[in-house]
Amino acid sequence: MIIRKSTLEDLPSILQLYKDVARISGGIARKEHEISEAYILNFLTKSLANGCSMVAEDNGKVVAEVHTYSLGIECFTHLFGDTTICVHPDYQGKGLGRRVFSALLDYVKQERKDILRVELHARESNAAAIELYKKLGFRVEGRAVGRVLDPDGRIVADVPMGWLNPNFVQ
Repeated sequence: MIIRKSTLEDLPSILQLYKDVARISGGIARKEHEISEAYILNFLTKSLANGCSMVAEDNGKVVAEVHTYSLGIECFTHLFGDTTICVHPDYQGKGLGRRVFSALLDYVKQERKDILRVELHARESNAAAIELYKKLGFRVEGRAVGRVLDPDGRIVADVPMGWLNPNFVQ
């Protein structure tokens, strides 16, 4: 297993990964028909320009991806947002999500000391994801009640979470 920074050449593999994960209930927020090349290109371009995207490869196949990037607003230059992780169904529950996400946070600690904060949102019904984020050092910062339509039709809270870079330098 190799964990490395993403490149634009990874776009087709990341696209396939997101489609594979979107097929399973409760995986990522988007459904398969909402995953397009334009969607992947958008976040990958932003992440490569001012953020970070990491992939995990197993025998040349991208099996996980995590990204985050600057929101592009001056008052938020100290933070990364729109953070998303995607792990292939065959690799879930094996610690890979933790490894690839840790690589992203290590990059922020070592290479982006100008970034104080990484933020994300998790649907309240995804307890496993919330526990993973807590283990990585994210803190729950509230509940946005009635924000997310779960695949089973329930409307659940969105849980905003934040992580603070211990190496931040203003």
